[in-house]
Amino acid sequence: MSHHPRELSRRRLLYLAGAAARLAAAEPDFWDAKPPDEWSVADIYQLVNRSPWAKPVHGFLRPTPRAPDVAPRGRAPVPDIVGPSGVVTWESSQPVRDALKTPLPGAFADCYVLGVDGIPLGTASVDDLKESAALRSSGKVRWTVRAQAVLELIRTSPVYALGFPRAAAPIGLDSVEIVFEVQFGRWLVEARFDPRKMLYHGQLAV
Repeated sequence: MSHHPRELSRRRLLYLAGAAARLAAAEPDFWDAKPPDEWSVADIYQLVNRSPWAKPVHGFLRPTPRAPDVAPRGRAPVPDIVGPSGVVTWESSQPVRDALKTPLPGAFADCYVLGVDGIPLGTASVDDLKESAALRSSGKVRWTVRAQAVLELIRTSPVYALGFPRAAAPIGLDSVEIVFEVQFGRWLVEARFDPRKMLYHGQLAV
């Protein structure tokens, strides 16, 4: 049975695209393929800004809900108001520590530590961050943990690091999603992490 040359070409392109995708998926990420001493500046930037351990975020302001008797009929819900952008990084994870090559302060012993970079403190204080911050599971086993320590880390810009007691936050490979949230003045910051993707040399790294 004969095929039109254009059809063969399209099938060939689809096959090659699929093969390339499978090959890319099979290649290990740089943090597993190279020792930390060989990570480039670009590698480190990726790890601490956009990776399983680092999530770009925006502060957002949720509109005040109207009372049901005064809500306008036939109108779409008012969207969240988007504010400053930043990144939330899982500071206590081993790949992040290997990238930054500095230990965490002793106040964070036995804590999961998450850092917020790029979001201005505004009218909030460090105590306000501690009061509003929470780490919670959204899987079958649900729990919520409050921050027990907050420190400002000075790097190229201020990073507000929040520590949550590990013993109260049972994170494992069966955890579907971990949600972090904190209020910076008027701005709510939220980041979601998938522990199943936070693997470093085959081990959960949080």
